[in-house]
Amino acid sequence: MRTPVAFFSNLVGPAAVMAAGTMGAGAVASFLLAGAWFRYDLLWVILAMLPVFVVSVDTASRIGALNPGQGMFALVRSRISSILAWIILLLVVPVHFLVTMGQISVMSSAFLTLTGLPASSSLSLGLEVLLCVSLSAAVLWLVFSRGYERMQRVMTLLMILMLLCFLVVALRGLVELPAILAGFVPSLPSDLPVPGSDSPRIATSSIIAMVGAAVAPAALLGMPYMCADDGGSREELALAFKQAVINMGFVFGAYAILVVVAGGYALHSLPEHASFADVGQASAVFRDALPGVFSTLGPVIFSLGLFTAAMTTLVVAAQVTIYFMLDMAGKEWRFSSDNRLYHRVLLGFVLAAAALAPFWDFPALLKVILLMGINVVVIPLAFVIVLVLVNSEDVMREFKAEWWRNLLLIVGLLTSLVLAVDKAPHYYQLLMG
Repeated sequence: MRTPVAFFSNLVGPAAVMAAGTMGAGAVASFLLAGAWFRYDLLWVILAMLPVFVVSVDTASRIGALNPGQGMFALVRSRISSILAWIILLLVVPVHFLVTMGQISVMSSAFLTLTGLPASSSLSLGLEVLLCVSLSAAVLWLVFSRGYERMQRVMTLLMILMLLCFLVVALRGLVELPAILAGFVPSLPSDLPVPGSDSPRIATSSIIAMVGAAVAPAALLGMPYMCADDGGSREELALAFKQAVINMGFVFGAYAILVVVAGGYALHSLPEHASFADVGQASAVFRDALPGVFSTLGPVIFSLGLFTAAMTTLVVAAQVTIYFMLDMAGKEWRFSSDNRLYHRVLLGFVLAAAALAPFWDFPALLKVILLMGINVVVIPLAFVIVLVLVNSEDVMREFKAEWWRNLLLIVGLLTSLVLAVDKAPHYYQLLMG
């Protein structure tokens, strides 16, 4: 009989780290609002997107396993185009810096909610900066202070904690099991009118947001580095695929389903299907998620899950960004206890984001340009890069992508193009005023 320790050991690996990072605050918001707005009608989207998510990230990881001496950006420079590598780097680094700032802000808000302290808007700017820097320093120590293996184990534990938090929050929703099961049958719900607005909540936009929560360039471009750091090899490709199926298929899939169910049960019946601006407001609406005397635990468990989700996304966003930067600079990019340059750059990157997080008042134009870069340009390009490299005999040797991998990668590429086309008019409208 398998012990919990043995089960945990089977989860630990790059796939668990990336799954934990994908299960971030942005994913929580996307899936939670999908449930709040359309109840359980979009659960089928999760099942539909999981094969593409699992296979695309696993395929990218094989590049690292078979080329442990070369980083992903070095391969792009030598096999495709150095200009393309620089374009992606210049788009990804500032966006990941903003992502890191955003996750730190969520962590700060969730921490204040968990401890019952006043909201961040009530704190002085100095105290808010101190809180953000202190939380970020604690995360850096917990996750990165003992090398790559420690980081993998901590991230795997956090992934399990997130799953358990949202399982508890979603449990009461299981009383509506027939409606939940019906949500796995593909259908497109009607658009949802918004009182006082001419713009309804569109089901297809929620679908795109759900898919976008899983399909990210950090996963495709970062996994080769993580796999190389983990010591992956061609002999372990089958094991790596099994871990990808477990972590990014079953664990991430269950997590996404539970968040949608939690949103559908606790928020869909509220006026305007829930409208909240911060963690405190979001957690408060889960007061009735648990029955009777346990009702006060709902907001606490939700805030804990959200804190953990923001923490894991911060870790992955910062980690892969340092990989990219050092690789492009021709420096040693491996995350090891003796690579002091990696640790210094990581420390500076995260603490700078923490110090600036309370000043989260960037001009709208800058936000739009940066987010447009990551969503409209980098995701399709990341799929193209993976497709080119995994079909190169020089890169993959006898492990070139099979037809079914190529098929799912092409589906991912087309999906990412749909994401871009859907968002482009919105960005253009904002840019043109």
